[in-house]
Amino acid sequence: MAITIKVVWMRCKGEPTGCPECGASHIEFSTSQPFDTWPSWGWCITCGHSWEDTVISTSVVRAIRSGSTGRRKATDSDLFAVKLPNGWLLEGELLPEITIDDVRQIGKIYWRRIVKPAARKKKRQLKRAVKKGATKAVKGALAGPAALALRADWETRAGGWEPPVIENPCPAGCDRGSYDLDTNIHEDSPRVTCSFCHGTGVDPTA
Repeated sequence: MAITIKVVWMRCKGEPTGCPECGASHIEFSTSQPFDTWPSWGWCITCGHSWEDTVISTSVVRAIRSGSTGRRKATDSDLFAVKLPNGWLLEGELLPEITIDDVRQIGKIYWRRIVKPAARKKKRQLKRAVKKGATKAVKGALAGPAALALRADWETRAGGWEPPVIENPCPAGCDRGSYDLDTNIHEDSPRVTCSFCHGTGVDPTA
């Protein structure tokens, strides 16, 4: 049965040790040999160098895997400390595996840093939209009476105003030279110029 461990860092006799090629500490050791004394296969995650490691044998890889502390909380580290066949102390840390607490902490971070701020931003946008809509509604409600008041004031000041009477009006029935077309295509009825009187509102044949 193949066994693989991924080391974050390790020390042998208190001295840092790592890849024989680049010295990096991130190393993966694997073995599938049935004999304890057989070497494991090392692979440097940093530079990609691989080698047969006679010090970290199959039995050492098994001892690290079975004897590491493991992790229960997100703040825990998966540490190990084993004695090599020659009596040296090898200690270090394994690459952490995902635990339930990790998922919980990630969920809290996701909620605190992403979901909650997004929800607050959306709430502020809705408040601004409601406020803006209410302001427009109030302005729209006041615009009509204000216009009527201004017109009444103007007519009072001007002594009253009535549109001039057109003599010889256009026989086509236009409204002073134009028509309001009823159509389902446009929201507002478009106003077009009368083609008979050419927009004058007066009978051209008179």
